[in-house]
Order: sequence, then C-alpha cells, then structure tokens
Amino acid sequence: MNEFKFVELIRPYRSLFAGTILVNITFSLSGLVLPYMLKIAIDRILPNADYELFTILCACMLIVYGIRCIMRYISGYMGTYTTIRMLLDMRNRIFRHLQSLSLRFYEEYRTGKLISNVISDVSLLQQLANLCISMTEQIFTAATIAFLLFFISPQLALLVICLLPLHILNFAHFKKILRQDALSLQERMSEISATLSENINGIRIVKSFARERSACRQFFETMRPTMDLHLRMNHNNCLCWAVFDVIAVLTYLMVIGYSISLVKSGQITLGDFAAFYSYVGVLMGPINALSGSAVIISQGLAGATRIGRLLSVIPEIREDETPVVAEHLKGHIIFDHVDFQYKDTPVLKDFSLEIEPGQKVAFVGPSGCGKSTASNLVLRFYDVCGGSLTVDGIDVRRYSLESYHNNIGVVLQEPFLFSGSIRDNIAYAKKDATFAEVERAARLANVASFVERLPKKYDTIIGENGASLSGGQKQRLAIARAILKDPAILILDEATSALDTVSEVLVQQALDTVMSGRTTIIIAHRLSTIRNADKIVVMNAGQIMQCGTHDELMETDGMYKELYTTQLKNSGAGPS
Repeated sequence: MNEFKFVELIRPYRSLFAGTILVNITFSLSGLVLPYMLKIAIDRILPNADYELFTILCACMLIVYGIRCIMRYISGYMGTYTTIRMLLDMRNRIFRHLQSLSLRFYEEYRTGKLISNVISDVSLLQQLANLCISMTEQIFTAATIAFLLFFISPQLALLVICLLPLHILNFAHFKKILRQDALSLQERMSEISATLSENINGIRIVKSFARERSACRQFFETMRPTMDLHLRMNHNNCLCWAVFDVIAVLTYLMVIGYSISLVKSGQITLGDFAAFYSYVGVLMGPINALSGSAVIISQGLAGATRIGRLLSVIPEIREDETPVVAEHLKGHIIFDHVDFQYKDTPVLKDFSLEIEPGQKVAFVGPSGCGKSTASNLVLRFYDVCGGSLTVDGIDVRRYSLESYHNNIGVVLQEPFLFSGSIRDNIAYAKKDATFAEVERAARLANVASFVERLPKKYDTIIGENGASLSGGQKQRLAIARAILKDPAILILDEATSALDTVSEVLVQQALDTVMSGRTTIIIAHRLSTIRNADKIVVMNAGQIMQCGTHDELMETDGMYKELYTTQLKNSGAGPS
C-alpha cells in the first residue's frame, strides 16, 4: 500500500524521472569499460609489451571518461531538478489541498502535524525519489554486469547469481522491520512539531503561569521515545549492513577459490579473472547501496503514507458542478428548517429565520447556543445537515465559493492578522486597494488614531498575528479590513469585545455607518451594543426562543429581558 501511494505521488513526474534515469544509466555503463580494458592489458599488452595497443587503449579511455564527465554533470543536474521540482509541486499541492478543507478538519487536526506533513514528510519523499532514480540505474547496471559475467565465465557467473538471493532476503527482512519503526518515528516527530507550535503560540500563558519548567519537561518526555526509535532503527540498519558484508566476503572468497581451478585448467585467463573480479566488485555496489538504503526507503514510504492519507481527505465544502457566480448579492438570507450537528452533537435544530436585505440582525444567548454556528453556515464554513440556507433565493451550496465569499465581510471574535505591515493587513480584503482606500477604512475603524503615532505609520510591521499590537488595536484592524471590502453581507462576531470604552464608542459609530444599507449579522454577549438592531434573535440550545426588536423583547418576560437586566445590574447602570 505504501509503495502504491508513493508511485501515485510521483506519477506526474514520470517523464522527468525517465530522462534522469536514462542519463544515469549512460553514465554508469561508461564506467563498465575499465574492467574489460584491464583484461586486455593483462592478456595482450603486458605479455607482449604492445605499446601501440596501449596507446589505442589510452585514447579510448580518455574518450570514454570524457563522455562520462559530461554525463556526470547532466545526470547530477537533471536528478536535482527533478526532485526539487517534485518537492516544490508536492508542497504546493498539499497547501492547495489544505485551503480546500473545511474548518471542521482544522478543529480536529493539530497545526504542527500539518506543518510536519508539508515540510518533513515531503523532504523524506524527496530522499526516496532520489534513491529510486539511483536504484533504478543501479539495477540496470547490475543486470548489464550479470550479462558480462556470463560472457566472461558462465561457471563463475552462476556461482555469483546463486548467492544474490541471500542479499535480497537480507534486505527484505530488515526493510519490513524498519518500515513500522519509520512510520512510528514520523508520527512522533509530527507530535513534537505540534507540541512545539502549540507551546510557542501559547508562550504568554506559559510564562504567566510560570510553567517553563513543566513545558520543558513535557517536551523532553515527548522527544525521549524518538531517541529509542532512532537507536533501534540504526541498530537494525547496522545489522543489515553487517549481514551484507558477510555475504559479500563469502562471494569474493568463493569466486577466488573457484577461479584458481579454472585458471589452472585453462578455462579462463588471468585477464578474465581480473575483469570478472572487478565486475563482481562493481556488482556489490548496487547491492551495498540497497542494504544501506533500508532506512531511507522505510522513512520515505512512511512519509508517502502520511502524505497520501492527508491528500485523501475529501473536502467537506465542495462547489456545485455548475456553480452560480455571485456578482452583487442583496443579502436576503433565509434559514429554512436548518439542522446542523458537529460529529454526533446537535448544534442547530429546526432553525428557521428570514433576514431581509439591509437588516441588522443580532444573535444573542448563552455560550454554545449556536450563534457562531449560524453565522458560519452563512459564511459556508460548514454546510447544513438538514433543511436549506438560501441567499437571494439561491441555495448557498450552488454559489461558486470565491464569488460568494467576495460578497461577505467578517470580523471574527478572535481577529487574526498576518505578520506583514498594517497597510498589507487592511488591504488583504481587496487585491487592488489604493492607499487612499486603506486610509479611509482605517479612519472609519478608528485605526488611524494609533497608526499616525507609529514611526513608520502604515508600513509598520506588526509581527506574527499582530504581536506588537494590543487586543483593541488588532480588533480595529480587522474591522478596517472588513470595511475596505465593502461587502453585501457583514458578519460581526463579537467585533467590539476587545475594545476599551472610548474605542468601542468610536468604532460602534463607524460600524453604524458601514452597516447602513447592507445585511448585517451581529453576534454579541454585551446586549447594550445591539439595542438598535432591526431584529434580535434570542437563542438557546440551537433553537430560537424569542425574536423581535429591543423594545418588543423588553416588554415581554423572557430570556432576553432576564439577560439584559442581569447585565445592567452587573455593570451598575440603571434600566432603560
């Protein structure tokens, strides 16, 4: 199965591999001329002191090895180009595949393991591809040598050929042992990568709780088993080599012993023996390489298995065969008896709601009630499990993903920023955004107030996920990004949760302006921020408990009035 996955992964590069192998074979075959020339020198030149033949022999050698030097350069270049091209394309293919997978996949798969797939496993695959090029050429060379051995002495050739199965059995035995260890090692290394990534991302928490020692101990405990696996693999690899050496020495001794009687009886000459012995030495090269490559083959096949396993994950969110291009959506959203569950846990049950174009609709309720899930369904981060979700009368599953998402702006509860400049992060929402547009969005989101105080202003590099910014500043940048996009549908998932009181007022004013005329879904815990919503949807356990305006809901005893009153008491404000 591992071999099949490896073959499938390298299939697109078969022409490059074939060309590289052909050049390598030409290079290797040119090296087989020397032993036969040694035979000529021993049998004809040395006994007769034939300098004329010696001169011809030297000229032939120079020509052959001149060609060999050229072939060495071409084979080296083609081999490197082929494997590096495969490395680049494979990582690009995996990255594209990762982009196509749904959020559900990322919730179940650790980030560090994915990084290990893209970096470590593909590197192992490259090593195996290099080895395959080398081994294919060496197998062809070995077959050619076997023919030459029979040409020189069929009796000696049969003796050598009879011993070859011992080498094959030796390699097969240790390869089987090493394969499982190699797969276990790769899984361990991916876990280490995941732990490392998790620890670095959470370094502030680690330090704030003084858990550095604990983190170091946990990392060492994760690393320790890899040492045992490495040692065990090295032990088995050394045993494989040792067995090869024993069989090789046995082969040499048997060839010498049998050759004594053949030379004595005149069935072969001393030149034949010298050439035959040299060819046997050359033959041991590919066999030696095969024995020493057991670890590389096992690790490469383990990498191929893990890459194949990742690429075989079917994207949950898929485009329709004839997708509808969403050019200018109005934002008329209808949830029609929608059901959604995460694994076996129901999240939304018989959820029905209509949002008119341009309406501001707020989802409120306790944590885990399905507010964010409803917005994620609109974003089509997930697909409904039952019922339907339409936008402008068309099921969202029929829209092309790119055109559909181009009509939606979102500010998530935990804003994510890239490690570039402030300008780049705002302009991320629009490919051809001008600087004037970026400045306008920044001004509306109250970003300009702190950017203007920075030495490099909009060209300031903010670090990984905005490490140099405060939580409120990051949130405002995310809002500016959504404003620049100018979407038909705007989703605000706790968009003002990280802002201080002053910034919240300023940003809320900007949001009121940008929400005008477009469909807006607001997810909020602080109910004071949604009093002006056209419709407030009160949710609990995946169902709609109440629906209406702030004033309508406050006139009725129910969950909303209870939540609102409780928040007012906790904040120390009076009822309104």
